[in-house]
Amino acid sequence: MTLLAARQNVRAMRTALLLVLSVSALSACGLRGELVRPEPMWGNPPNEGPLDPRSIRAAEEAARAASEADQSQPAPPPQSSTPQ
Repeated sequence: MTLLAARQNVRAMRTALLLVLSVSALSACGLRGELVRPEPMWGNPPNEGPLDPRSIRAAEEAARAASEADQSQPAPPPQSSTPQ
């Protein structure tokens, strides 16, 4: 093997090692567990069902509004048990 071929071989091995190390380092970054998909930044794509972030947000807002409406209504007056 000539000196030029050996240098090319070392350069190729160095590049391959760098790629393997960078991929393994990047795979260790980020969140753990289930990832939360963000809402679209622009446009209006079709709703993808119950797992769509817009559907989840709308359901949470509806539940919050219903619980606030239940809390704001006055309690019914107690009924007396004696006949009049």
